[in-house]
Amino acid sequence: MTGTEIVKIKAREVLDSKARPMVEADVLTAAGALGRGASPCGTSVGRHEAFVLRDGDGRYGGLGVRKAVRNVMEVIGPALIGKDSLDQQAVDHCMISLDGTSDKSRLGANAIYSVSIAVARAAAASLGLSLFRYLGGVKACQLPVPLFNMINGGTYGSVSMAFQEFLFIPSGASTYSEALRMGVEVYAALGDVVACRYGRDRLLTAPSAGYGAPSEDPGEVLELLLDAADKAGYGGKCRVGIDCAASHFYDVSTGVYRFRRKDAGRQEIFRILEELAGKYPLFVVEDPVEEDDFEGMAELTQRLGGSVVIGDDLFVASLERLRRGVAVGAANAILLKPNMIGTISEALDTARYAREHGYRIVGSGRAGGGIDDPIPDISVAAGAVMVKFGAPRSGERLGKQNCMLRIEEELGENGVYAGPGLFAEACAGDGDGPGRI
Repeated sequence: MTGTEIVKIKAREVLDSKARPMVEADVLTAAGALGRGASPCGTSVGRHEAFVLRDGDGRYGGLGVRKAVRNVMEVIGPALIGKDSLDQQAVDHCMISLDGTSDKSRLGANAIYSVSIAVARAAAASLGLSLFRYLGGVKACQLPVPLFNMINGGTYGSVSMAFQEFLFIPSGASTYSEALRMGVEVYAALGDVVACRYGRDRLLTAPSAGYGAPSEDPGEVLELLLDAADKAGYGGKCRVGIDCAASHFYDVSTGVYRFRRKDAGRQEIFRILEELAGKYPLFVVEDPVEEDDFEGMAELTQRLGGSVVIGDDLFVASLERLRRGVAVGAANAILLKPNMIGTISEALDTARYAREHGYRIVGSGRAGGGIDDPIPDISVAAGAVMVKFGAPRSGERLGKQNCMLRIEEELGENGVYAGPGLFAEACAGDGDGPGRI
């Protein structure tokens, strides 16, 4: 024995940041290395994501995960005993075969992904390596640009904003730590800006930890972010972004979107986004069409020119769906949420294909997770140029930011911050940019 063989696997039901049950798994090697992993879950879940197995009984409103925990203990664990933790592909493929379904619905993607993370961490611990270095090798040295989801869509009293996220992007930073500081300082100024314009009764904390959108006009909301940047002293040093999450205001039965209390066709949504891109420094647009509209995504990608158009629900970190997108030119970036596909190996394979075909990678946490989410390490390992961890508020979100600071420290002078190259490339493609950039 080399000491890296798996000798024990156990699992338990714990709570995520929204007090919903999730699976947590421990993997122990022969030499005593321990890896632990848990599977997060989003508030909005794409139709094509890997299946999260829940109990459906009276506990926790049916959200319990005891079935998935049992599957780890009784099915996955026995099958993995004796396997080498250093062979992530073999471990993940074994679990995929054990499940035998296209969406991991028999054992539960939450069971499989938790074990996948735990195995990777046990292997990294066995070698005395950070997780990003173990997964990405010596070439994993790029630090991504943080995107801050500062204003959240949703319904807040009489206001209903269909677009899900409004992002502040610190384009003027030269390091990750500087970009993080900019985000924190702008977020601190944003509360005063919102209160001054709408009154303190509109200063609402949203479910994703940002401020609730105080207006139904997306341009007005973007103005708030830019005003906050001005107030914090970063005017002209930022860009903005929108996660439309269009599937969530799309009516499948009628084939139309419901935006600002009116029905809107795909072309109307495109017109709105083009107007915003012409008026504001709109750098990122995510999921602007419903999750199966590859042709619409391809059309908008062309029309928006220099903007980064991200597929999230469109791709769900799936290599198969990304290949379909690449074939028609749908989007030019992919959101990497590894639990969407269900194993570390599959997520990294998708990221590799994205890089090879010129798609930018954007690492992202989920709305519900723990404080030890591996997505910062996975993002660096995968070569992400941007990351989304939410607003700089709440422990699990700040935990990801602190992890990035530790990675930046570990890389030292070998680290390369993606920002200067990313924004220089964008400016080369779209001139000086519109509006207030």
